[in-house]
Amino acid sequence: MTDQGADKSEVNGSSTKPNSADTHRIEIQHIQLHDVVSYEGKPRVYTYNEALELVGTGRFHTLLLFVCGFCLMSVINETLNMGYIISAAECDLGLSFSDKGMLNGAAFCGVVVSSHLWGFLSDTWGRRRVLLLATSCGLLFSVASSFSVNFWMFTVTRFCVGFFISGNAATSYAYLAEFHTDKSRAKVISWAAMFMAVGTIYLPLMAWLIIPLGADWNLYIEPLGIQYNLWRPYLMLCSLGSVIIIVGMLYLPESGKFLLTTTGEEEKVIQILAKIYRWNCGQPEHTFPVKSIALDAIDSAFASEMQRKSSLGLRYVWEQTVPLFQRPLVGNTARAAFLMFGLFIASSGLMMWMPDILNMYVNYKQSKITICQVVEIIHHNRTTPSTAAGATAAVCSVNIDSTIFVISTAMGVLFLLCYILNGAIINLVGKKLLLNIWYVASGVCGIIALWTSDFYLTLLVIVVFLAVGCCGSVLSAISVDLFPTNYRAMALCLILMTGRLGAMIGSNLVGFLLTYNCDLIFSLLGSLLIVCALIGTTLPGK
Repeated sequence: MTDQGADKSEVNGSSTKPNSADTHRIEIQHIQLHDVVSYEGKPRVYTYNEALELVGTGRFHTLLLFVCGFCLMSVINETLNMGYIISAAECDLGLSFSDKGMLNGAAFCGVVVSSHLWGFLSDTWGRRRVLLLATSCGLLFSVASSFSVNFWMFTVTRFCVGFFISGNAATSYAYLAEFHTDKSRAKVISWAAMFMAVGTIYLPLMAWLIIPLGADWNLYIEPLGIQYNLWRPYLMLCSLGSVIIIVGMLYLPESGKFLLTTTGEEEKVIQILAKIYRWNCGQPEHTFPVKSIALDAIDSAFASEMQRKSSLGLRYVWEQTVPLFQRPLVGNTARAAFLMFGLFIASSGLMMWMPDILNMYVNYKQSKITICQVVEIIHHNRTTPSTAAGATAAVCSVNIDSTIFVISTAMGVLFLLCYILNGAIINLVGKKLLLNIWYVASGVCGIIALWTSDFYLTLLVIVVFLAVGCCGSVLSAISVDLFPTNYRAMALCLILMTGRLGAMIGSNLVGFLLTYNCDLIFSLLGSLLIVCALIGTTLPGK
């Protein structure tokens, strides 16, 4: 394009040309105008992804990553923390093995019941609103659970914690992803997922620092008639991440993509992106070059689907769910759901019991007997009466060995390393082969645990057995490829819900079998993982 000064000179017949400095200034002005103004003189319309490119990454995205990471970590903290306190709470609440199983599974039950609801609310009501509501209510019920006066109050409040904290699991990935471009999205989601592994380190570490101090702690709350032992404030420390989430969310806006998709609030979205631009680039908001914004073709189609979802309400959930159980998708749904169920029932179902089981086993580590033989001895001692006073003393005397928290912390570190290992080799080995290798190795180790009598060897095989839980993300990645785009979100939601149902059933099953036949825990769960490996070979792809 020829500049106006040159045109005017030619018309006047003049051969005068602007000097080099003037030419440089005119070229810069031209570039800036081209960025902001279209050829028709109107503001250029940027797509949402193009606007995100201009925003860049910086302080805002660091805060966003930590808040969403703590959201995922809060799900782990609130569903697995029971395993670290049920031994300490046994005397206070008079817990049997079956009671412990119900408590371990109560939060998972809440997650299962509410998963669909939170997914629907997240897509229709807003990401930020759901995260604030879910986190705040989960925190309130978690604090209330620490003042439980009996088993039933404890179970109900923990169920409510799971019901609300499920909103974090359903929403945080979408919220994080919608502030990132295609270039950085997969990477930051992987980083956020690592916070879940950090949760498996945080829980036993806090338990190690707090619960063994109970011998020197004596606080009685007269109005409630309870001894406020240290397992109660431990529950509140497990919810510390929720406080961080709430404070962080006060500085974070609603997802711009959600607003464009559902309400079309263009001006509000530009204001949000301009603030992020100021955070990341240190430039005034009015210098943000985007003055008009719109969705690209793919996102526009998604927006139409979201509007239909909002208008249909819960009918939309039904429409999206039914085809998953009809041909040609029903086979993929059944296989993926069964594999996730087996993964959770084996890993999370037993993981919640490991501190309690280790607390029994650690006192017999020099005896060269299997872990199930120890469980039988402990159960016999607790259920065999001598005198009335002696029986009471036997039931209400539970010593907590701090070694179990050190071991559990080390296990959390190993699980984190397994997440890192999976990420490093998944493209080299292939998703399906990697998943099946874990299923076989974990299943075999579960069965070997029946016969190992050395304490440290038993720990090793149990760690490998539980490490199959680190493959949840691998199975999720495989599951995404099994379904058409318009059914993927609902399919993944259903598959993960089936997995959490497995965790709840696994917890109660382990509690039942600890009372009646400990050997069946490892033989059944180990065999189930090997069956999962066989089914996994039938999945399409590599």
